[in-house]
Parts: sequence; structure tokens; C-alpha cells
Amino acid sequence: MNKISALFLSALVLTGSARATTSTNVGALIPDGDLDGYQSSQSLANVPGAISHVSVTLNLLGGFNGDIYAFISHNNSQAVLLNRAGRTSSSASGYSDAGFGTDASLNSFTFDDLASHDVHLYRTFSYSLNGSGQLTGGWQPDGRTLDPLSPGSAFDVATRANTLHVFNGMDPNGVWTLFISDVSPLGESTLISWGLDITTVPEPSVGTLLCCLLGGLLCLRKWAPGQQ
Repeated sequence: MNKISALFLSALVLTGSARATTSTNVGALIPDGDLDGYQSSQSLANVPGAISHVSVTLNLLGGFNGDIYAFISHNNSQAVLLNRAGRTSSSASGYSDAGFGTDASLNSFTFDDLASHDVHLYRTFSYSLNGSGQLTGGWQPDGRTLDPLSPGSAFDVATRANTLHVFNGMDPNGVWTLFISDVSPLGESTLISWGLDITTVPEPSVGTLLCCLLGGLLCLRKWAPGQQ
């Protein structure tokens, strides 16, 4: 272990992390074939530190997954959760499954950058539907910022710049807003509930910084020439 590593380890051990979770029941119908969509907001307060990780839970029932465009916004930034799942050059309508929800063990459907696979192409991987036809499990958010009315071929080459990492480093406190729209006629979805799971790294206090400095000085003394 070198001197820089020891200083970093001291800061990491002393700083720690915090976690905040929220959930809200909504029970609102998403307007069919309406780009104006529906939005629901939650507010956080008194959560210390800066965001290091965000995941989002969702219970959306009915309709067609290939019709749904959804994003979450906070502090003037947006992460695209869904952008017409399954829509590609070979499938203009996208996937016809009926929503996103809990599995048989009552685990929530979750968007998480650390999940294994992109939700936009979930049928190309191993996936499960519950008894209501909702997709279950944990999936990476779509992240594609292109217009949901773009041709299927545009989705084939779209970049995934706006996943949940866009919130890392931000203050978690304030308003978080989920926006959902059903951009194609036929089939209606209902937003049952949604939630947040946020991990933060608190800013070190003056006392913590002094302890880190003292620990670093002791390490330097130990490694000085002639010292054991």
C-alpha cells in the first residue's frame, strides 16, 4: 500500500455512506396516445451528502410496453427510464407486454444502472412476466434521449447517455418527478406506484478531515527512511 492509498482509505473508512428510500402510491391512468402524459412528484429533505447511486422502482399496469416513454427528473437533469421498449427497425410497435411490476416473491420492478441488461431489449435476454403480464426483475434504464416518435431504425443506433448516473454527485434533496406518457393509441396503462432508493456519500466534517490528516501523517512517519 502506498502513501496516497493509505490516505484515501482513511477518508473512506471515516466518511461512510447514507441511504434514503421512498415510495408513493398513485393509482393514476396514463392518457392514451397523449405525448403530454402524466407526472408524479416526491420530495426529499434532510438527506446528507451527495448522490452516489440511484435506483427507481415502478409498478405500471396494463397497456403496451412498446408505447411507454418515461423519465425521472431532478435538479434540471433527466434519466430516461423507458423509451418504447422493443422498438427497433424490425419491430415498429415494440413489445406488447402489459406493464412493469412485482414478481411472485413481491420484489419490486427496479431500474438500476448496475443491473445486467438494457430494459429496451429485455426480450432478447432471459425475462419473466408476472400473472398480470408485467415485466419483473431489475433492469438498466433505457437511457435513449431520442424523440419517442422517431422511426424504429433510429433506436438501433441511439446512444444511452441518460441513465441514472446523471444524478451522481448531486444533492438528493428537493423534488423528484416521474413523467410517463403513452405515445401510441390503443391500450391504457395505470401508474400504481413508484419509488426511489438513493445512496449518498456524506461530505466529511472538519473533524473527519483532521482525523484523516493525522492518520496520513502517522503513515508518512511510519514509512520514513529508517522507520519500521
